[in-house]
Amino acid sequence: MIEINLHPTGGEKKRKKGRKRRSLQLPSPARLGAFREDPWKAAMVAVLIVVPLCILGLWLLQRARAGDLQDRLEAATADSARLAELRVLSDSLRDRQKAVQSRIQVVEQLDRNRFVWPHLLDEISGAVPNLAWLTAIKQQSGLPNVRVQLLGVAGNPLIVTRFVHNLERSPYLTDVQIVSTQSQEVQGLTAQSFILNVSYRSPPPDSVSTEPLLTGGS
Repeated sequence: MIEINLHPTGGEKKRKKGRKRRSLQLPSPARLGAFREDPWKAAMVAVLIVVPLCILGLWLLQRARAGDLQDRLEAATADSARLAELRVLSDSLRDRQKAVQSRIQVVEQLDRNRFVWPHLLDEISGAVPNLAWLTAIKQQSGLPNVRVQLLGVAGNPLIVTRFVHNLERSPYLTDVQIVSTQSQEVQGLTAQSFILNVSYRSPPPDSVSTEPLLTGGS
């Protein structure tokens, strides 16, 4: 069957209808009503919209956190390098301090012991009473615990006892022991020879007064 369109604009409407462009349109109330009637379809549409947004938000958040962690890592690395340098410097200073302290201790020890023998001999000579004399002083042990043996002759045993008491009163001497005493003739006279052991000690600071060797003045 053949149809003939006698309307003068019929062909143009068909051609214009063929060239019509598609455009984005909002859902009609009828479609919205269909979504309301079908909750599963509405939930699917919501998921398709919300999930990409959530993924985008999480990606941006993780990117921001990654940048912050990178900054912290770089700062921590710089601090670690700086602390390592400070630790090396501290160890070097500590080693130098130990070396200096060791040298100071050696000097202090030498300075502390340089007057031991002068004090020891001075105290022994000052304790020798009249009618007694020393024939020898023998060292039995060295610094810092000096111990000597005294050999001598006295007029009688009482003078030997007095010599022992004088030694015991000295703040620099201790542990005075009588090793032996015996009678002997010296130039036709009877005398008493003796052997004593004496130890040196550092006196307490309050028992000794110090004075300068040189005093100023014109």
